[in-house]
Amino acid sequence: MAKYRVLIAYAYGIKAEFTQGIAEEIAAVLREDGFDTELRPAAEVVSVGPYDAVVLGGALRANRWHRDARRFARRHAAQLRSRPVWLFSSGPSSTSASEPDVPPVPGASRAMNRAGARGHITFGSRSGRRGRPGRYGSADGPVRPARRLRGLLDRSAADRDRDQDRARPDDNRDPYAEHQDMTRVRDWAHHIANEVNGP
Repeated sequence: MAKYRVLIAYAYGIKAEFTQGIAEEIAAVLREDGFDTELRPAAEVVSVGPYDAVVLGGALRANRWHRDARRFARRHAAQLRSRPVWLFSSGPSSTSASEPDVPPVPGASRAMNRAGARGHITFGSRSGRRGRPGRYGSADGPVRPARRLRGLLDRSAADRDRDQDRARPDDNRDPYAEHQDMTRVRDWAHHIANEVNGP
């Protein structure tokens, strides 16, 4: 019997890997639960026809869901309504985003209606190292270069050496495992698996 196929599509801003990290974790959990998963940027998905279920995630910026996620929901609305769909939002970096009953922003809410989604959840971001959501970036893209340059100039040589040590290849820590909401991400993915499998 063929495995149940789940597409995890995601949309995020330039150099912001936080949303992708959530999508990767969801895919990993669903694979552990026995599903065949495919991870794709939302803008690259041509059809959702080959999949039995879809998880769609988008970064938040200024209370707006990423436009690639909104476009995905519009473009594939008819097919999405014929299969189980779940949505998630990533950010902002505040404790309110991690509360259990945070409502979706308007763009995500409209996508839920178009897709007939079974649920939505918001995951808050946290600060991290350069190149990931954090000190010089956010859940939906980097801060302005001028501010980043000032920050770099203000840092001492000791700070730079310490950061280089942390970023060395022998650092085996998963950068996403440190995320304050990663347990919620995994729990939510198991919830999706349980809903698909039924009682």
